[in-house]
Amino acid sequence: MIEVIVKNILFFAQAAAPGYTLFLQTKDNDERSLPIVVGQFEAQAIALALEQIHLDRPMTHDLLSQVISNMTEGLESVVIQKLKEGTFYAELNVKNEQGIEKIDARPSDAIALALRSGVPIKVSREVFDEASISMPITQEAEEKSEPSLADNVSEITHRAELRFDLERDLREAISTEDYEKAAIIRDKLNALSVSEMRG
Repeated sequence: MIEVIVKNILFFAQAAAPGYTLFLQTKDNDERSLPIVVGQFEAQAIALALEQIHLDRPMTHDLLSQVISNMTEGLESVVIQKLKEGTFYAELNVKNEQGIEKIDARPSDAIALALRSGVPIKVSREVFDEASISMPITQEAEEKSEPSLADNVSEITHRAELRFDLERDLREAISTEDYEKAAIIRDKLNALSVSEMRG
């Protein structure tokens, strides 16, 4: 197994299926990175964990992390252990009284939980060798001033917080039957979704 870190999260608007790609890199600064396509909400969950931002109400990954922590001896590590027909498979290694229990998970969810729990993210050497790509850090690349992980994560977390606030306001408007306000908030949420798709 190879231990990896989150190197970057990039949004590719021009791709056949626009979306976020998570790049995992070995801790020894290998020039190779493992790209994993993740959904918008998973990208936001990962970004929030990287920034250590806690919203007023727990999101799904926060809740699951708390459940694992309270009902077991904790998360020991997560492993991306298989690649089949272009799909990555991961598992959570959860500690209990009997030892380690392995639980199937999507890589994006596993990574979001690992970051919240501060446990290692590992990739099988076979998967890393098969699916990693070379991403050398050259002087030319540095001079282009491409957005760093911190810049990208900051933008993603800003959008996540904005969406969270709008969804909360929408629920409040509906509960008070202020449908005119709810329609305005709904339009703002739709506009946010469009801007996210455009990058």
